Amino acid sequence: MDEILKRIINFTDEINEEIIKIRRHLHENPELSQEEVHTQNFICSKLDEIGVEYTRTRTGHGVIATIYGHDRTKAVGIRADIDALPVLENADIPFKSRVPGVMHACGHDMHTAILLGSAKVLKSMEDVLPACVKLFFQPAEETVGGAAQMIAEGCMNNPEVRKVISLHVDPFVPAGKILLTTGAMNAAALEFQVKVIGKSCHGAHPDAGIDPLVPACAMVTGIQSIITRKMDPADPCLITVGSFHSGSKSNVIPDVTEFEGIIRALSDENLSRLTDELEVLCRSIASAHGAECEFTSSDGYPVLVNDDDILKVLLEASAEVIGAENVMTASKPSLGADDFAFFCEKCPCFYYSLGVAPDDAENYPLHSDRFCPDESSIKVGILTEVNTVLKLLDEI
Repeated sequence: MDEILKRIINFTDEINEEIIKIRRHLHENPELSQEEVHTQNFICSKLDEIGVEYTRTRTGHGVIATIYGHDRTKAVGIRADIDALPVLENADIPFKSRVPGVMHACGHDMHTAILLGSAKVLKSMEDVLPACVKLFFQPAEETVGGAAQMIAEGCMNNPEVRKVISLHVDPFVPAGKILLTTGAMNAAALEFQVKVIGKSCHGAHPDAGIDPLVPACAMVTGIQSIITRKMDPADPCLITVGSFHSGSKSNVIPDVTEFEGIIRALSDENLSRLTDELEVLCRSIASAHGAECEFTSSDGYPVLVNDDDILKVLLEASAEVIGAENVMTASKPSLGADDFAFFCEKCPCFYYSLGVAPDDAENYPLHSDRFCPDESSIKVGILTEVNTVLKLLDEI
């Protein structure tokens, strides 16, 4: 083992307990998307302790930090998302969330702590860095897509970021291992809203009004025909309705029925086609029932595609620090969406999964009120981030 590798491993061991404490502080003090004020301040305080320069984003509550290498014109980036979810925690742990109804149920506390650990290791090695490392502590992943906001503010410039990596905890991968997915890893996605407008009347006299509930129900049941009859069955895509609201009294036909959902596809082209097909379906059904239809959709996330060249570097770098037997690969994508995809549009990037499934406790999925990742994986996250970045710095 060369001296640099020993230096990484030994220093990561030294700071492990400190980084676990940081993670627990973040877990106890979660903040929702677009409200990450304390989290931003805490990150900045830790960067001050480490001696890493940073700026706060003007939009949202993000932090962009830079560790300077010999060449100050180019950099490799590492991203961590920092926001929590509106979930009431029910995990039986001593550092449970102190904020009622808010929880780090997606592991962003782990991501942030790991990046602070990586910052500490990389700062201690700045004498050997051939170029710079930029650290993106990104807000609002769960809502408005804070990655796009950070990029719009210029986080990829001065120095120029040529490659970016990031990780996400995975409760279905054993702690101590990582999973690398080739090609498309996450779907493109956008949310939609449908408002069906009828005419209210007494439930005993439906002929005196226009019931918006009937066409809205037909829309929801008809949506699956788009997937099964309009799209290539070998190219996965989804339309999910997650919210449906109509009326307020059992004997009153309402004026309006509303529902909303999300569309997912593994190509931007399919996402656009699904959106168009859904709008045509909803408007046609509404018209057939004599109702009106308002269809809107929000800006979505693009497909997240991993870079093949970075994959090779990650494989080698990770094998050196955690052993080749702990590096798993897969080609099956997820239809989940993540705004790290915006970074992938700007330069070669790679998003990988960090195993956090415990050996000796029941496992819960992401967004569960009992989600409880194995903290031994923090060390694995730091080691793989740092060693990969060091190798990428030699290539840019």
